[in-house]
Amino acid sequence: MLKEFVKFSLVGASGTLVNLAIYSLAIYLGTNYMAAATISFLVAVTNNFYWNFIWTFKGKAPEKSIRWKYVSFFLISVLNFGINLIALKYLVDVYMLNKILAQILAIGVASVFNFLLNYLITFR
Repeated sequence: MLKEFVKFSLVGASGTLVNLAIYSLAIYLGTNYMAAATISFLVAVTNNFYWNFIWTFKGKAPEKSIRWKYVSFFLISVLNFGINLIALKYLVDVYMLNKILAQILAIGVASVFNFLLNYLITFR
C-alpha cells in the first residue's frame, strides 16, 4: 500500500500542476474562482485517472472494466472535489487567502481521502 500511496502522490502532484495551470489561466482570464476550480478539476481528474491506471495501480482489479474504473474514479473524485470546493470557499471567503494558495491547500485537504477511497474501491 505504501508503494501505491507514493505513486498516487506523484500522480497527484502532476495533476495538481495541471489543475493549477488551468485554474490560474482561468483566473487570469477573469473566470470566477469557483468556476475556474470546476474547469481545472475536469481536466485534472482525467489526467490523474490515466496515470493511476497505467502506473500506480497497473494490473490491479483486472476483472473490472476500464469504464467501471473510470466511472468509479470519477465519482470518488467528484466527492473529493466537493471537499475541495468547501475548503476553497472557506479559505478564500473567511481567511481571505490568495485564490491560488487557497486552491493548493484545498487540494491537499482532499488528497488523502481521495487515495483511500480509490485504493479501497476503484482498484481493489
